[in-house]
Amino acid sequence: MDKMIILRISDNDGVELNGVTLRSTDEVAEALAKIRAENSDATVSIEASDSIYYQSIGKAIYGSHRAGFSGEQFRILVDGKPLES
Repeated sequence: MDKMIILRISDNDGVELNGVTLRSTDEVAEALAKIRAENSDATVSIEASDSIYYQSIGKAIYGSHRAGFSGEQFRILVDGKPLES
């Protein structure tokens, strides 16, 4: 069963995962690696309320990639819409 892991971003202070604020890329990567070890089919969804929170968005992106999430197991939404590059 696939699991959706939601990383919420509402400021540049950190990344929220299950009510806990992760303040560094390392903390994000470590937390996601533990989840991925238990559910390798999980998908990470980074959900930012605004694109101005680029520091926290960057922490979430780099931490997710370091934990092994990419491609179809990774998405970014800003204000409810997919981020386009």
